Amino acid sequence: MSIAINAPIDDQDRQTKPWYRYGWPWFLISIPLVSVGLGIMMLYLALSANNSLVVDDYYAEGKGINLRIERDRMATLLGLSATLTSSSEGLIVDVDRVMPQLPEMLHQQADELEANFHWPQALDMQWVHVTRAELDGETVLQSIGGNRYLAPGVVLPEFGKFRIHLQPADQAPWRLVSSLEDLQSEVAMSIAYRAPEEVFNKSEFK
Repeated sequence: MSIAINAPIDDQDRQTKPWYRYGWPWFLISIPLVSVGLGIMMLYLALSANNSLVVDDYYAEGKGINLRIERDRMATLLGLSATLTSSSEGLIVDVDRVMPQLPEMLHQQADELEANFHWPQALDMQWVHVTRAELDGETVLQSIGGNRYLAPGVVLPEFGKFRIHLQPADQAPWRLVSSLEDLQSEVAMSIAYRAPEEVFNKSEFK
């Protein structure tokens, strides 16, 4: 008498299920697919992204940094600050002077600059995005009397973090640079000179 031994139902199902109904094959397949997808995305970003943050000429960039530091020093010695507002007419900039507390060794430089100071006929203004150069912009503000300047019809970007650069349009001897700001049209923005200890060497304070 023969006895038939039947396999358990689970074993029979395991033997008859096709491979694509199991999880492990799909998990193993997903690893190279994800790698290929990430590689394509990285290639797209490398080809399409702006490379404006890369500096090719370090010597020229170094000279530019020294010039910018010198202009920051001039703004500090002159006690310059500015207030930027948006109106129906455009951008308005009011430039003021409030002399800082300077060490004795800097008084002579400040007096010489004071003797030759005059309000420029126009100001160059740039707004520089924190990371995206394509959002940068610039304009020229013309004097409308005294220390007030106007750029008619100019509207600043509403979104993003920007830094404002402001300097005379003719042979810029000084400049003002804001901190990173949201350029909200309904809010006046102040741009002050940098503190003396930030732009002068410590030896000049002795």
